[in-house]
Amino acid sequence: MSIGKRSGLLVLTAAISGLMVFMGIWQLSRADEKRVLLEQWQQRSGIRLELKEALAMDQPFGYELQAGGVFLAGGELFLDNQIENGRPGYRRIVPLQTALGLLAVDTGWWPASADRRQLPVTPALDDGPVQLTGVLVRPWQPPLNFGGDAHTESRRVVSLESELLAAHWGQPVLPMVLKTDMNAGQWQPVVMGPEKHFGYAVQWFAMTAAIWLAAIWWYRRPYET
Repeated sequence: MSIGKRSGLLVLTAAISGLMVFMGIWQLSRADEKRVLLEQWQQRSGIRLELKEALAMDQPFGYELQAGGVFLAGGELFLDNQIENGRPGYRRIVPLQTALGLLAVDTGWWPASADRRQLPVTPALDDGPVQLTGVLVRPWQPPLNFGGDAHTESRRVVSLESELLAAHWGQPVLPMVLKTDMNAGQWQPVVMGPEKHFGYAVQWFAMTAAIWLAAIWWYRRPYET
């Protein structure tokens, strides 16, 4: 192999290994984020806030919240790709108009029909003032998020970003979600625990080392001029 080709392979090896190192470092950062989130979740369990107190915090997630308001008629949405006990389904998301703004409320999981065109049939919402108690959770976003669903006429959504919900509901939405079914199902504050992210990081670093060991063996071989 010529010197030029060997140099090109060296550059390619460096580029691939650099990407792998980046992915390993990213996984380590995700593991640390998940660890902090779980610690906060445990520390805040059972502490109840009013909505005004929650809005004054940068990260109110994990605290209990008591909020009152009125449900907006016709605002029901279904968060897609939600798995419980191995079954695909949706989380029912409804808008609660409070004195301090519109709050997204996660009322629970519903199984998906075999026909993707059909959404779950759910009970009607109360049409008068309600008082709700639940836990504040982060607005769900898929691991690979390429922007919200622009089809606001559909009640099926793939993300709970505030901007997406505002487009559906026609007004700004508070940057939090109130989950009211904490005693149901197997919901967890994180989909993937920090230990899995750490394991993935080890795999990326191990593959990087393997590539360089193979490259060193290859480049130490004699070559033709």
